[in-house]
Amino acid sequence: MPRIFNLQCLLTFAAALVITMVVSATAWADPITITTGNPGNQGTDNVLFNNASLVHSGLLVQGDFNGSGAGFIADFSSSSGSGNLGVSGGQAVLVGGSGNVPFSNVTFQLENNATFTKLILNIDVTNGLAPPTQVQFTVNYTLAGGQVFNQVFTVDTNGQNFFGIQAAEGAVINSVTVQGLNGTTFQDIDQWRVGGFSNPVPEPASMLLLGTGLAGFAGALRRRFKKDSDE
Repeated sequence: MPRIFNLQCLLTFAAALVITMVVSATAWADPITITTGNPGNQGTDNVLFNNASLVHSGLLVQGDFNGSGAGFIADFSSSSGSGNLGVSGGQAVLVGGSGNVPFSNVTFQLENNATFTKLILNIDVTNGLAPPTQVQFTVNYTLAGGQVFNQVFTVDTNGQNFFGIQAAEGAVINSVTVQGLNGTTFQDIDQWRVGGFSNPVPEPASMLLLGTGLAGFAGALRRRFKKDSDE
């Protein structure tokens, strides 16, 4: 018995150590990187604004895709000015709408809680602004273990600027908010490209309910089979 007890203690300690290492790695790893300059379009699909069945002006602007993102819908919203946005041209040129020109804030996400791992955009800062002009990115993402975080990045910008936002280590991006700082506003943000599309997976609670329901169904079948056998 003492040997078994010691072995059980050792296994428990080892398991706890592994869990601690995983949690520490999750807490300290930085799965989001933001690069300046065009990071390359590999593995991405253009956001398009030429689908007449979608909304292209107002408090919500929608776009879609015709490549790897076919079937996904992109949503754009703004908290600056009136909140109105609009489009210019078919290939992802987002502009301010009535009461929001120039605009200084926009949030991008996919509909139906879908996620992505890569976003490329080109910010065209309003002409005539005194430097330095700055933009802040807030990235809402979920780690492989299910933890949700908001991370803020601030970078200098001037004129037209490409930025690439990418998730790694199993993380997925839920939304990205672009905010001009210190009076920085945007003439437009264009050439939106998205990669790593994924539909949401069931939450643990939903999986638990499903498992409980299946277990109950199996139990009912067993009782029914036993009853039939006894008769």
